[in-house]
Amino acid sequence: MTSWLEALPAFLVALLILGVPGALVMWSLRIRGLAAITLTPAVSVSILGVSAIVAPLLHLPWNFPVVLLGTAITMAAIFILRRFFPAVATAAPRDKKGTVGAGLAGVLTAMVLTTTFLVLVASSPEQFTQGYDSVFHLNATQYAVENSDASSFAISRFILPTAPNSFYPAAWHGLASLLVILTGISVPAATNVMWLAVSAVVWPLSCVFLTRVLVGNNRTVLVAAGALAAAFPAFPYLLLQYGSAYPNALSNALVPVGIGLVLLIIRPSMHTLLSPAPALVLVALFLPGAILAQPNGVFSILLVLTPLLAFLLFAWLRTGFHCNYRSGFIRVGILLVTGTALMGALLLLPQIRSLFNYTSPAFLAFPLALARNFTHSPDPVTFPAIVLTLLVIAGAWTAVKVYRMRWLAASLVLVTFTYPLTAGTNLTLANQLLAPWWDNPERVAALMPLVAVPLAAMGIGWGANYLAVVLARRSNRKTRRRPSQLRVTSAVAGFVVVLAVTNPGLWQMGAAVQSVYNVPTEPNGQAQVDASELALIHRLDLYTKPTDVIANNPYNGSALAMALAGSHMLFPYSSQGDLTEDMYTLRFWLNRVGSDQEVCAAAKRQGVTYLLDFGTDYIPAFDNPRSLYPGVTLASGSEGFTLVAKEGHAALYKLTLCAGVKR
Repeated sequence: MTSWLEALPAFLVALLILGVPGALVMWSLRIRGLAAITLTPAVSVSILGVSAIVAPLLHLPWNFPVVLLGTAITMAAIFILRRFFPAVATAAPRDKKGTVGAGLAGVLTAMVLTTTFLVLVASSPEQFTQGYDSVFHLNATQYAVENSDASSFAISRFILPTAPNSFYPAAWHGLASLLVILTGISVPAATNVMWLAVSAVVWPLSCVFLTRVLVGNNRTVLVAAGALAAAFPAFPYLLLQYGSAYPNALSNALVPVGIGLVLLIIRPSMHTLLSPAPALVLVALFLPGAILAQPNGVFSILLVLTPLLAFLLFAWLRTGFHCNYRSGFIRVGILLVTGTALMGALLLLPQIRSLFNYTSPAFLAFPLALARNFTHSPDPVTFPAIVLTLLVIAGAWTAVKVYRMRWLAASLVLVTFTYPLTAGTNLTLANQLLAPWWDNPERVAALMPLVAVPLAAMGIGWGANYLAVVLARRSNRKTRRRPSQLRVTSAVAGFVVVLAVTNPGLWQMGAAVQSVYNVPTEPNGQAQVDASELALIHRLDLYTKPTDVIANNPYNGSALAMALAGSHMLFPYSSQGDLTEDMYTLRFWLNRVGSDQEVCAAAKRQGVTYLLDFGTDYIPAFDNPRSLYPGVTLASGSEGFTLVAKEGHAALYKLTLCAGVKR
């Protein structure tokens, strides 16, 4: 696949994967119109993620029929639920004329902008980002394809040989691997295409849903919300530039749906879209996907809603004390016990406890980090997005004065302070508060558009209304016609396009993302592989078979041969801390395989037949990665291996002597 035009069929398949399961469930719930369209991907992700877990338990290979089976079971459960609780299928109110069209026009605008961005930074769908996490995510997808297993309890098995059933949220890898299985395209191409489907379609749809919940059928605001989803550098582009955090990108793309569903349940005034009963069912259908994409998405929902939830809890306690002190203290006790139990339950999970082990050193002054976040210019962006910032401010004013949503303005303030807490301070408390996002500046910066997109859309809506009033006042014609909705929609979409194209920060982000897609001609400490190494990887099938096991030092980029060439790598990931006894032996003493009986026996048990040597140009990870794999590093110069192929400094060796015996 050499051009993006060739990727179009795969993109359409990706949309079907994200659309078919959820659309069938929406039909069974009798939800139609804009609500059905915008909720469909989130429900599809849940069905896909759960189906991937259940499939191996039923001895079924991972493929689309398994997804259809999961969809059928979900629909059957909904029909049963409708039979006993008819309220869960209460038909949603019909959208006003033009509402669906306005929302979709915004999404289409975002899709064009995001697609243009990706095509400009990556000239081919076969390119891959060279961030630190790329190796794991590409190889995990390859592992799911090879083993027909995308379960969240199996996806990390290839790097955890002694702990094969560890949990790792694998909804992303399920989506990408299913795309590979259905279309036959490569893992890098599937990764790019699925990222585009999530960022250019799922994310704008989610923003439209949340905005629809917040402001109702205001078509100007809806088209603005969809289009603005592609205008902020912090998301979806920053996570692509930083380590290719694909699961986190999927999670972020779903978060607005979660926020909107919670609002439909706890805010009676917002029931114009869905009543609480179907909203509760949809929350149950949403949560598995949110957790299996990346659990921090649930914390993102809570973060945005913290001011509103705090106010509701305060009102609940105040009502109790107004009745009598005993009732008030009982409510306080209930709140403390519930909070303590929930916190204790979370801390029992090793995955949650491990989050507190990560901290990011401050690299900006706190006031500067605050200003960068508020003006939508997180590192590596330096140009403040002035117009976007003004629109968000106008939207916050509109939220307070027009829609009586002071909590949303408070959420903006709260989220604005998250980035400086990680990028501008080393306080332990700040690290702990941001533990759900690994105290990582990039993941935290990506939270800002969750609030900024709907607020900026409200700002555009306020501006459009103000402009209409001014024009009407200046007109001497009493019968002046209002502009048609089509013209307004087109004008808003065009304005957002101009806003995005003229934002220097977005161009800066584009240059940064392009750099992580770049394959340097010479070894580069910032890239996983260079041109010579990549060329040799693409030639591996000429010398090796899929059953061959290739020894390697994962810190020099050689582990990518698993995803790019379908090779079986002895060490498929750099942060692989879980090794068998034989793997430890080979890691430290592979260079003795030609003469040492114990090392030879370990190589035979592991099936090692080749060595892929990319030298000692390591990716930035630890201070001295050479010391972690000394046996592999020295093996190319030992008597046990014979040179088979060479491309520049990259070389492939065959194991020809094992404990003094030729092979």
